[in-house]
Amino acid sequence: MDITPKLTLRNAHAELITKALKSDKTYVFLTGNPGIGKTTAIANFLKSHIEDGFLLFYVSPRTQVNVDLINKFKSKTDESLCSDKIFGLTTNSILIKENNGKPTVSYHSNLRQDNFIKNTVNFTHKGLVSKHPQKTAHKKSRFYRETQDNIKDIGEKNAGVLDSICQGIYTTINQNISNNIVATVSIQSLRKTSNGGDTLNHLRKIFKDAYHRNTGVIPEKMQEISQRIKHIFIMIDEVTGDDSGVNFLHGIKEFLKDYDLTNPKLKFNTKVIVADASIVEKEVIKQHLSQTSPEPDKIYFRSVGANSNSPIQVDNFDFNKQPAIAINTNSYPASSLDITYKVFLQCYKFNEAKFKDDNKQLIKTVEANILSDINYYLDHPESSQILVYIQDKQKLQKLIDKISNSRKFEQYKDYLQIHANLSDEKKSKIEGCKQDVKVVFMTSSASRGLSFPKAKIMLVEIPKFQIERNLMEIIQVIYRARGEYWENNTAKTLDNQPKQITFYLSDRAIYYPQEENTSPQDYAEEKKLSLAESLLNIWDILLILKLSIMTRITGAGSLGMKQFMMIPIGGKSISAAGNTFSSQVTNLIRELKNEHRRHPQKQTLQDVYTSLRKIFSSADFVLLEDENKSKKSDSQYRSYLSLIESFNQKFSHYCHQLDRLLDFGNIETGYVTGNLLVVPISEHRLEETYLMKLESQIRQFANNELVEKMKKISINKDYPPNLISAIKGSVLEFVELLNGDINRTQWFEQNSQNLDQYYALPLFVLMNRELMSEYFKEEPEEEEETEFRTLLSKYVHYLYPAYNTLPIGRKYREFPFIIFRSYSLGEMREKIYSDRYLLTSNELNILNLILCRDEKI
Repeated sequence: MDITPKLTLRNAHAELITKALKSDKTYVFLTGNPGIGKTTAIANFLKSHIEDGFLLFYVSPRTQVNVDLINKFKSKTDESLCSDKIFGLTTNSILIKENNGKPTVSYHSNLRQDNFIKNTVNFTHKGLVSKHPQKTAHKKSRFYRETQDNIKDIGEKNAGVLDSICQGIYTTINQNISNNIVATVSIQSLRKTSNGGDTLNHLRKIFKDAYHRNTGVIPEKMQEISQRIKHIFIMIDEVTGDDSGVNFLHGIKEFLKDYDLTNPKLKFNTKVIVADASIVEKEVIKQHLSQTSPEPDKIYFRSVGANSNSPIQVDNFDFNKQPAIAINTNSYPASSLDITYKVFLQCYKFNEAKFKDDNKQLIKTVEANILSDINYYLDHPESSQILVYIQDKQKLQKLIDKISNSRKFEQYKDYLQIHANLSDEKKSKIEGCKQDVKVVFMTSSASRGLSFPKAKIMLVEIPKFQIERNLMEIIQVIYRARGEYWENNTAKTLDNQPKQITFYLSDRAIYYPQEENTSPQDYAEEKKLSLAESLLNIWDILLILKLSIMTRITGAGSLGMKQFMMIPIGGKSISAAGNTFSSQVTNLIRELKNEHRRHPQKQTLQDVYTSLRKIFSSADFVLLEDENKSKKSDSQYRSYLSLIESFNQKFSHYCHQLDRLLDFGNIETGYVTGNLLVVPISEHRLEETYLMKLESQIRQFANNELVEKMKKISINKDYPPNLISAIKGSVLEFVELLNGDINRTQWFEQNSQNLDQYYALPLFVLMNRELMSEYFKEEPEEEEETEFRTLLSKYVHYLYPAYNTLPIGRKYREFPFIIFRSYSLGEMREKIYSDRYLLTSNELNILNLILCRDEKI
């Protein structure tokens, strides 16, 4: 491999990266284990080439990781950058929104500390800390009154995240602000636009002075830029950490092609760096990253040879018709790793009345065991820092409350709670004390990119949902206990000591009561099979977990008498740009509800989202034919909605002779998925009309009390920035509008048409419309978790990457339905029938792996 002899694995890895960055390879894939120093090696290379000039465009799914990147370019003695020549840029939707939707970037520089405007871009000097500039002018309202009782939405226009960062980079280059630029942005900023393109088109703005619409790249101007900025590094970190990561990578490919950035004559050193510890090896790079077509979460596996466990591998190959190199390391930061599996299997006979209570009992048992283990370590002061990973934020909070009730247990002193929805203030506190607390509670959303060098003990609960994606995250979590810390002015590490992980896995084995016509022998066999199936499910997950961990640590794991590589990977999809006002209300309610689940004692949160639901509870949804749609001359498609009233009677009549089903005529396209009918409505305008009665809705809920509660939340620094931004926006403006000088019932109207919009309803609505109608007329009281609106939403989200779900209200008049958006739904359905997949069900089946072994074994 041409590595300097006797180097440590970390230093050998860094040396290989340095050589790759100097080589003629366009694509550099860094697939080493977490903590091996992928990003650090890139930063060190650039810091040593400041005189050449560079642009590092860094993309990752974790906004906190993007913010932390600047730390790698800071001085070792203070908060200043290591060079006055470096200029840091970042932005996000909250920052732009707080600046009235104008193109805005936050910058970090040693040479200036002011806010300024260049080329219409607002530069705010806040480093990479999310503190927002003051609003410069009153923002135009998105609402107008057509009549005294009719409010309409005219929409709002904000600069996009990619638009802002690309304009910021262009301005920095064009105005000679700096020749050493570190720009960060989130993968989620990639969106499909209504014209069929995507927001990555904004990348063209970076070098727009060197490009002509008719003739293309202007070589002289590009060469002029390369004399100042030689290294163009576009780094996508954790490409599998977000579903749109692969699409981002391919958008970069088109950008390189359009601007000829790999042409040696332009004298750029252009590199696309893809860093992801979940990928592991070259074949997965080719299979997962070569195509952008949407795919579900998956697990890659294959049999491997005896040389698969080398601690470091280098592979040269072609990717996107360009030379590429993959550098991988397999290691774990410990002298040994002790893994304990605690499995909980609850067996019981199904009883509808006790079904919910039986499930709660299993949850309590697992919680009690985790609690007991935490208390055991807390009672032994000599034990190291403990990392507790549980994906359910509410369950994490319950554990913390129970520990606090039995002993002194203070946040930021004894424990930390780390999840995605943290306020800026809490993030700062965590950074200052993360090495001193005894217990760190975390979720996967916040765990990536963090290191806890004083931890040697990890307690991990394995989620029972989204198994593939959560296994991918768990493998990341177990590497959080790593790195160096300073004690008595000396750098120390625990990476040369033993570490231990305890996994908690639970499941239910349910058998059903004996039916009258079933013999005792048959019933005993059915009961035995039911219990065995549940046990097999647990066994499957444990095998896949073990193989996946061993693949990451050593390159492969043993299954039977063979070595297998097993790599869980998230899916691929992309979302469309643009949010309607009603979807903003839905998103705000979800954010408020999630925050309240974490903090049940904060009644204000529940009061606000309950009031908003009541205000928008009464709505009519009408599908209008697109006037520009071309009509078929020979026939007209019938809609499913028009069939609901008479389908039951007509279907049973036509079924007497199957050929008579053709008499139904042409019915619009619909997808049957399980018990759901999903219908695309891209060729229709969706008209939403919300009725807000003066006494029962406006005066009771849209009152001064609600306005004040929303304002208090908007200025409370304890809440996460995304919640604060959402509540300060159009929703508060609308509530204030309703709370104004109004003396009559109001109507709010909104129209939208999206290429990725669908409605879904249960199939039994077609067969039992009358029964459903009678049920909803009685206005039954349902628990939120079991009401139709919740169940339908969960069902759709389980099947497809869905977002912007309507209605806002929870009660139906005639039949249950939901409206949602899913840009990738059509292609996702096609993948179900692809020959690339061994399994197409959502169940795991390790038996298929065993059957792959050679006959002689």
